[in-house]
Amino acid sequence: MKLKTISAIFLMFAFLTGFNSVRADSDFDKAILKGKKTLKEGMDKSDASVLKKARGQFERILQLKQQPWLVNYYIALADYGLATTGMRTEDKETIKKYTESGIDVINKSIDENPDFCDSYVLLESLNFNRWQYEQEKMQEIITATQSADAMAKKLEANNPRYVLVTGISQFYTPEAFGGGIKTAIPTLEKSAELFKTRQEKSELYPDWGYDLALGYLALSLLKRNDDGDMSKAKDLIDEALKINPDSGFISGYVQKEYKTVSSDSK
Repeated sequence: MKLKTISAIFLMFAFLTGFNSVRADSDFDKAILKGKKTLKEGMDKSDASVLKKARGQFERILQLKQQPWLVNYYIALADYGLATTGMRTEDKETIKKYTESGIDVINKSIDENPDFCDSYVLLESLNFNRWQYEQEKMQEIITATQSADAMAKKLEANNPRYVLVTGISQFYTPEAFGGGIKTAIPTLEKSAELFKTRQEKSELYPDWGYDLALGYLALSLLKRNDDGDMSKAKDLIDEALKINPDSGFISGYVQKEYKTVSSDSK
């Protein structure tokens, strides 16, 4: 009788422990998805207040003590978004504050999980920001970006966000230094193609970038402006807006560039 009672208690304990574990996983998943939604809104609008809200959500998720490397990734991504808001007004203090914070947090994420390609992609992007406020550290920045690039490529060379960041870097780098639109266009085309078939391992993982790949490809074609490039750029803009109708980068900046080039061509 006692054995049966002990067995029953043990089974009940195991059930409750498993139930609580499942519930904790469910709470974590819901919190991450909610945070991702807020973060996307902030990124799309380039809205500092929404990005700070998203950052706060992820900081609270850390208290659940589940996959802290992933949570820290999103905190660093929010920092990256906040840094880019400072670029619009050339606010170097804001760029520096959130870039340095983002680098610290993403390095913590990498320490927790050194095998996640997207973390190195973000680290590379954050180090690119440093050109905005400490160009005197040119060699240090180059070394940091090259190191992050090498790790991302080693882990997942066909990650579309890795290819995208490479293409964006080429877009902004002068041709004399190995960049330019001739180099950027095939890289951005490759990124767009990779996004078409990309399936993330989990809905909790980052999934941003497809609209950016199409947008930067459109900008590259507008800059080249060969026969047929205007029509191709328009198609890319339309496709990007179907993928992400809320993208301020596409509906604002890229469409504005399209209208400017179109007007100048008449």
